[in-house]
This record gives sequence, structure tokens and C-alpha cells, in this order.
Amino acid sequence: MKYPIVKAITSDHLELFGFLAEAEGEKDAILIHIHGTSSSFYCEEYAGLFAEEFPALGVTTLFTNNRGSHVMEAWQNTGAGLEMFEDCLLDIDAWVRYAIEGGYRRIFLQGHSLGTEKIVYYINQGEFAGKIAAVILLGVSDSFGNQARIAQTFPVNPMEEARRLVAEGKGDQFLTSVWRPHGGGVPQSAASYLNFFSPGSELSKALPLRLGKGLLHYRQIKVPILVVVGEYDPFTCLPVPEAIQLLEKENQQTRTKIIAGADHDFSGKEKELLQVIKEFVQTVRTPYRAPIDERNAHGREPD
Repeated sequence: MKYPIVKAITSDHLELFGFLAEAEGEKDAILIHIHGTSSSFYCEEYAGLFAEEFPALGVTTLFTNNRGSHVMEAWQNTGAGLEMFEDCLLDIDAWVRYAIEGGYRRIFLQGHSLGTEKIVYYINQGEFAGKIAAVILLGVSDSFGNQARIAQTFPVNPMEEARRLVAEGKGDQFLTSVWRPHGGGVPQSAASYLNFFSPGSELSKALPLRLGKGLLHYRQIKVPILVVVGEYDPFTCLPVPEAIQLLEKENQQTRTKIIAGADHDFSGKEKELLQVIKEFVQTVRTPYRAPIDERNAHGREPD
């Protein structure tokens, strides 16, 4: 058995680790998973099910870490408490490059929670966005809109402390006026808080469900999209049925599923989630045909 923990290096020299469950035979399809805020590949409860069942379908699965894994990793100065949203491009680039260099020809990009916003942003800005064959968004979130709602419960506005610390050259210092300000649960540095939650931030534009219209980045996705949301997911900003209707309206590539009784993490509904994704992948997966520039003059595949 091959050692299942693999590593990718970003263009700014960060080491990222992931869990690889390889399908046997020809390397055709791979599903790459991007986790949400401060999570990791080994915190996703359904990762084991993917590793057990997808390889038998001929689809390798790769659950990944990124610079937003955990709250802080001091050894390379990363973590959800320090990350800048735009840097997700470098992380996803690294993992997609890993798949390309590994010989995979059909890449399915899957994200959960904040990972859905990173993927939508990546499809618009990423170096290898054109290599993505389909997109899977689990627990779609509007982190900017949710933060605005949660911040109303804070005794003070942490944005004021964040601006002051950055002005003093202390952007890496964690906010203390409200401890764990990110979503009301995660500590965050001044610079990271400003990057995520300042008006007009790149995060604010990624998946602005709160607006009820104008999902400009989402509209630009040209490949099949699967959106799966739990019935009781609190992070869509809109009521779940309204969020689903909006996504369907904004991009006709969208296929959706609301899982009855499920929360944001699909707790206790992992097998149902897996089945929905398996059906989608099997539907959109088609036999590989080499691009025109890889064929000869008669349209035949190269030997």
C-alpha cells in the first residue's frame, strides 16, 4: 500500500499536506476537496467514506490542507487566524498542479463552507481554472454576510482594533477586544480580519448570497456545478430554499440538493451526502478525449 499522506508545495514555498486514496488502473479522474474555516483533511467526517468508495468508481480522492488549516501553525506562520483570502489561489493552484503532474485528466474540485467561496473565486482567478471539469459545493456559505450578522452580537466592533493595529505595524497580532471574532469562534489577526471583512474585500465578492442577486463570480463558472446544503444550515445568509433558488437562477449549470435533517457539516447524513456526490460525478464524467492539439490531422488520439 502506498503511503496515503502526500505533499504539495505552493509557489510561495508553503508545504501543504493531504490524504490521497488512489483508484487502480489508468489515472483519469480525481476529486480534490478544499475544507472550510480552520478545519483540515482529517477533520472532515465524510473523508473516510470517500476514500473507501470513490476509488472503486475509478475516481481518486484527495482531501487537502491549506494555509487556512487549524487556527495557527507556527512553524510556517499559517492558519485560519493569519490567512489572507486571496492566497487561496496559491493553495488550490498547488493541489491542481499536483493532480496534473500526477497524470490526472479530469479534475473535480469540491469545497465545504469557506472552501466553497475559495473554489468560486478560484474558478475566476486561478492559474489552472481551465483544467477543472466540474465543481462541487457543500454547505455553500457567505462568510462576509454571516460575519456582519454575528458581529452585531459583539460588545465592540473588532474592526476598529484591527485598523489600529495594522496602522501601528502590528498586523500579525491577534485581536483581543473580541476574542475569537471570526464567525464568533476563531481567533484572528488584525491583518487577516481586515482582509476578510473590510467592505469591498475579495471575500465579500466571492459568493454574496446575502444580496439575493448578482453572483458575478458564480455566473462565470462554465462547468457542471453540484450544490448540496443541509436543511438546517445556518450559513447561507438567506433561508436555504431561497439560497438554492438563487444559485439555480444565477447559473444554469447548477444542480442542487437539500439534504433533509442535515446541518452545515452533514452530521449523521454523511452516507446520503456521499450518494448524491457519487451520482453527480458519474453523470458528468465522460470518457477522456484528447484536446485537438494532442490529436493528429485525422482526429485520431496519439499513440
